[in-house]
Amino acid sequence: MLVIIGPSASGKTQIVCELIKSYNLNKMVTYTTRNPRINEQEGIDYHFISIDEFKTKLTNGFFLEHVLYNGNYYGTAKNELSSDKVVILEKEGLKTYIKEAKELIKIVYVHCSKPIRRIRMLYRGDDLESINKRLANDDNHFDKEVRELADYIIDTSNTNTYEATMRVYNFYKPFM
Repeated sequence: MLVIIGPSASGKTQIVCELIKSYNLNKMVTYTTRNPRINEQEGIDYHFISIDEFKTKLTNGFFLEHVLYNGNYYGTAKNELSSDKVVILEKEGLKTYIKEAKELIKIVYVHCSKPIRRIRMLYRGDDLESINKRLANDDNHFDKEVRELADYIIDTSNTNTYEATMRVYNFYKPFM
């Protein structure tokens, strides 16, 4: 399984979309308690569930990993791991994957400069307060430790999605 990690607006989602479209990988659809963004669809982008539903699944041992991130819960179902899938995780989720399934994953860290990430968040319509909070929060989460856990690091500050995706795929292809 290909695990993508990186700060907000680094290009993770675009890379995953292109991996699915051009390289026939399948997105692992994770669970979240956050509200859908414009154009996000249930069962395609996430399984959007209530906090109560999330906690019930958690109690029943449904999740391989779960985390509270930016005020919302996220989790991955245990039965979804496979080499043809790609998932976006954050730091604590990644640590759980490493602990529970290290031999089944390859980790790509997507780096992007803070000014470019700010512009991307503004462009997609995020409010300024949310942007500032996420950028500050990301400074604490996506540190040297996370980069050292990665098998491959890509910088998307000055590259297009297609080129970045091709590099990620060429890295991952031997492990499929």
